[in-house]
Amino acid sequence: MHRMNRSIISLFIFISINAQTASEAIHLMEDEIGFGARSLALGGAYTALGNDASGMYWNPAGLAGMSNGAIYFESNSLFYNNETTYIKERKNNPLLRSIEVNGVGIIYPIPTVRGSLVVGVGYNRIISYDGLMSFSGFSLRDNDLGFPITVDGIEKYYLFSKNVQRSERVLSSGGLEQLTFSFGVAISPVSSFGLSISRLSGREDYEFSFSQEDLQNTYKEFPIDFNQYDLVQSLITKTSGWNLRAGFKTSANEWFQIGMAFSLPYTLKVKENHASSEVLLFDNGDVSDVTEFGRYDYELVMPIILDLGIAVTADNLALSTSIRYKNWGDTQFNLNNIDHGSDEYLMFEEENKNINFLYRPVVQFRAGAEYLWEFSDTFGMTFRAGGGLLPSPEGNSKADQSFLSLGLGIPFYQAMMLDMAYIIRNYEKRSSDLFTPSGTLEEVSTGRLLINVSYLF
Repeated sequence: MHRMNRSIISLFIFISINAQTASEAIHLMEDEIGFGARSLALGGAYTALGNDASGMYWNPAGLAGMSNGAIYFESNSLFYNNETTYIKERKNNPLLRSIEVNGVGIIYPIPTVRGSLVVGVGYNRIISYDGLMSFSGFSLRDNDLGFPITVDGIEKYYLFSKNVQRSERVLSSGGLEQLTFSFGVAISPVSSFGLSISRLSGREDYEFSFSQEDLQNTYKEFPIDFNQYDLVQSLITKTSGWNLRAGFKTSANEWFQIGMAFSLPYTLKVKENHASSEVLLFDNGDVSDVTEFGRYDYELVMPIILDLGIAVTADNLALSTSIRYKNWGDTQFNLNNIDHGSDEYLMFEEENKNINFLYRPVVQFRAGAEYLWEFSDTFGMTFRAGGGLLPSPEGNSKADQSFLSLGLGIPFYQAMMLDMAYIIRNYEKRSSDLFTPSGTLEEVSTGRLLINVSYLF
């Protein structure tokens, strides 16, 4: 008698990990944080300021207020832990990324007869995809996992789907960077205008692994003497595009400033490479395995972003606040280059409807303060603090997030500046998939340390 005369049918056709879904399309830009140790120490409330290199991202009009040139380098370190609870079992998932390059560039004021013209070029990371989740536990709940097995020429579908040990691990890494050319110009004694043109390029490496094992020998009768099932899926996503951001800034008086910036809709090109490997093992040593590969190219149209901010400065104290508006429901798969009526067209058309229905407009709120403490006539340190509220893009979600930030600005030598920021973010999320229908609770805590060194000239 022959155990199996055909391979298992891969589940890859049923379980999609690519970004051709509404949720994964949103994921590509959901955690956009920007850059700049000073600006992020102020919670990103920088639209009305923008007067350092990070103004290229927050509001390029602020560059016009820079009287000195600057060459800067910024590093990023991540301290991450995901405490995952599955069937009352908890597991800590720490992840460390230390001293990665977060930005490098130059700001140069061009001599003018009147007013100011400041240009900048920088390469900066604005999104990080780093994350880790894993768990294991014995589950009584049915997840409908099964395969067709042929015995003596007769094929039947058998389930090995409950009273089993389950383990899962998800690891992602990478980020999205932008190479930016920017300028800010004074258009009046109290007002300035700026423009940034950015080339976006990103990569995310994602790996999903799942194992289901018959630890208690529940399945022992032939032909369902199931022992273990292992699945590994990987996805490499590369993105590219061009983004245009414009800004305006004005001062009502010497202590009150108003800023506005907006990012126009742009097209993000996405290239995905997939791999999926499955292995099914039985007690007598019989093994069946399947490996699949795939590649997909498509485009996403990203919605407009609008930033508004105000800042108040008095003596050694500055207070700033800003809001950012973005309608996530306007994110769409680009259908212009796809044959109308094709299966691909109909799939993307349906996902566009899902995006419009499931995702909503949001307003992010950010605030910050900085105080210059003068120790002497020649030396002082700047202390900063800030925070923000980041509503979830999902229309029916209550999983809004918030963060706090602290920072320092320390001059050293004659023309050097050290800026540091530490960003604290804690949040919870519930997740489930076809393999683990009972779901998990993830309690994520992150600390991000930014160190920026600038040479002023």
